[in-house]
Amino acid sequence: MNTNQPVSKILLLENDSTRADALEAFGAAHQLVCVPVRRDALAAALQTHYDLGGVLLGEDFGGSREAAAAVAVALEVERPELPIVLRRASREATNDTLPEALLRVPRASWYEGEPETLLAALDVHVFSQEYPDPLVDGITDMTFGRLRGLFPDLEVNWDTPSVVRDRIIFGEVLTLIPIETAWCRGWLLMQTEEMPLIELLPPRAGRDEASDFRDVNGVLGELTNLVWGAFRNRYLGNASNADGSDVGRAQVQVPLLINHRRRYLSFGSDNPQLCIKYRLTCPATGREVVIDQRFVFSLGWSREGFDETAAQAAAAAEVEQASGELELF
Repeated sequence: MNTNQPVSKILLLENDSTRADALEAFGAAHQLVCVPVRRDALAAALQTHYDLGGVLLGEDFGGSREAAAAVAVALEVERPELPIVLRRASREATNDTLPEALLRVPRASWYEGEPETLLAALDVHVFSQEYPDPLVDGITDMTFGRLRGLFPDLEVNWDTPSVVRDRIIFGEVLTLIPIETAWCRGWLLMQTEEMPLIELLPPRAGRDEASDFRDVNGVLGELTNLVWGAFRNRYLGNASNADGSDVGRAQVQVPLLINHRRRYLSFGSDNPQLCIKYRLTCPATGREVVIDQRFVFSLGWSREGFDETAAQAAAAAEVEQASGELELF
């Protein structure tokens, strides 16, 4: 399997360990990373995981339907952006015996013994936006190259990309820059934790004092600009709309909303985010920092408009330019 094929992390809320194990195995075969959570550990799990794609909730989680309903309400209050998919015992079971919250809060239901109903719900509510393999490969390739250029003494790796519906901010430092092509409009977001990055920054030439938050701001801003430029050069394509008008003219805009106290960031749409975590590690000390990269195509997205052939040709041209093999006539 392509390691860059996006997965999605979901909370798995089931009482029965055998059922939970079966759902984990099912999820692993369908690009899901299941995180089983006990009822008494749910609050802690929500604090730990800020990059979720959804929740699988058993109708009897917590010991009864009433207990499961209480969990659904708590999730609705705490993380309303996360789609809840409810497991029903059977298709023959009626809704008459379900508490009102289990009828209202979940985005969809699926039926035990009918895995196709679970796949259908996940396709609609978790994996609703398809990210082509060449696009994801290109993003990781160009970001890896820019990270290696900025941090030549550090090891650079990345986790399997994921589809995220959470809107929780990671770390203390965040940069945003708009991205726009003929087939997508949205934002590139980079975020990280301040102190781990400070500890890995190389000494600045001509300076005796230690690095501080301003250096973190500068290097994250530089990285964002470099990745944005690479994305624009590779994927800009034909910068016009289908009707021949210029991209950017008379385009709808939506405000960003940032709540610092809640560490919450909204892009004004329900579109999922493509998240890639890059890990920079010092070989000598083992210290590590995570840079969380998001692409949020909240203002426009056309899978059909993405030209894989053109993107691959642009990537090949970049390689030739970098190696000095490209001849200009």
